[in-house]
Amino acid sequence: MGDLASLSGLKVIMLLDNTFTSDARVEKEAKTLVDSGVELTILCTEDTQLKKVETRNGYTISRIIPDGYNAPLRRNYKTYLETVVNEILTLDFHVIHCHDFYMLSIGAEVKKRRPKVKLIYDAHEYLRGWPFYKTSEGINKWKGKLVWKKLIRKEKKEILAADKVITITNGIAKQFQLNCGLKTLPHVIGNHPHKFDLSIREGYFHTKYGIPPNIKILIHTGTIYHTDDQLQHLFEIIEKNSNIVLVFIGNRPKFYEVEEAANKKGILNKTLFFHPYPNNQKEVINLLAAADIGLLHIIDKWEAHRIGFSNRFVEYIMAGIPVIATPQEFTKEINNTYCCSEFYQADRSVELSKAIKIMISNYDVYKSEAVKARSALDWNLESEKLVNLYQAILK
Repeated sequence: MGDLASLSGLKVIMLLDNTFTSDARVEKEAKTLVDSGVELTILCTEDTQLKKVETRNGYTISRIIPDGYNAPLRRNYKTYLETVVNEILTLDFHVIHCHDFYMLSIGAEVKKRRPKVKLIYDAHEYLRGWPFYKTSEGINKWKGKLVWKKLIRKEKKEILAADKVITITNGIAKQFQLNCGLKTLPHVIGNHPHKFDLSIREGYFHTKYGIPPNIKILIHTGTIYHTDDQLQHLFEIIEKNSNIVLVFIGNRPKFYEVEEAANKKGILNKTLFFHPYPNNQKEVINLLAAADIGLLHIIDKWEAHRIGFSNRFVEYIMAGIPVIATPQEFTKEINNTYCCSEFYQADRSVELSKAIKIMISNYDVYKSEAVKARSALDWNLESEKLVNLYQAILK
């Protein structure tokens, strides 16, 4: 992994827009930097239920960023920004590494006040292609659209202050350069998990839910993006396929809403099952490894989803199971090398049904390709890119 000693003594501050109880990407980047000799402090949002300052895995976590970073239209936003920046400027650091667009606003102001500091913008999302306001109703939808447009304008302006830009897919990198007038293409560092030896609980779901051993387990983990109609079609497909059942893993409101709907239809614990979400990514991947096929469904009308990165896709592959998915540039790139997926358009239930039948009929081939793909999605390959970027920024 490059020359680790070259980063020795470097002082880095990361800015994060959550309380950092768990954030897999940040944790991986933090470990890579600390292992390379960096003195790292992560500044994240306040939480009275958590320690204000703690040490974890060789870096310091300081929960000092107050609420208000996500409200650029509020009258007191400029005052808020100045207060936060003033506190950051009391610290000693060489690089400020901002995770996502809310923190970029803070980092750009720090750079303006202390020009010698190197600014890294680490964009996990493609904001311009992510119209989050559309999930709201009434006046909240109108307000959300105003905020979204304001954030896009701010990102376009503030990204120019960055010495380096990191993002997660080639598609997003190209759009950033095109839309923001960047002189160079952003660096692409995928949010890949660490590859590890799986602890597979063979037959776990069959035993837990009393499912016959010859039935395949189709599994969906994380946020449920299906519309009501898409869920209805999914339920019908699963009911008609006697050789497969569907297990949802989750802990968000939509997860419990879908569970309730399945119960009302009388298919709960017959063709549809629900499992609580594990504590960390390693546990998630080991749990997924006990299933047969992963289901990835995105909002394919949103450009951010079409060109974005799917953590769950990588988790499925790291679990060694093939995937049935609505297509993304990223997943199709992987599939060009490893034929581990079948694709369907989100609103075309006939395509989904066909994809399930094809994969079950040729399951051993798809399974073998998914196992091969594990090595290509290992964080160790991405961590070297991160170290190289830091080395370049200091030259």
